[in-house]
Amino acid sequence: MDGEPLLVDVMGMRCPIPVQRLRMALRENPESPQIHLRGDDPESLHDIPVLLDRMGLPPAEVSEFDGGWLFVVTTNQ
Repeated sequence: MDGEPLLVDVMGMRCPIPVQRLRMALRENPESPQIHLRGDDPESLHDIPVLLDRMGLPPAEVSEFDGGWLFVVTTNQ
């Protein structure tokens, strides 16, 4: 992998899809240093941190943009 973050776009998708897609991306791309999850489901503001905690990963950096949020997930690599 060249160090580029993997983008997971879940705009318009509701719970539980964002969590499922992030979990799948983490499992299928263990060499990726970062995963960027772009979504607009307000439940993700709670669900994504819970998932990362359960997986033993550091909290995501979260920034808001017009219409949604970007979660920058750093893996343990």
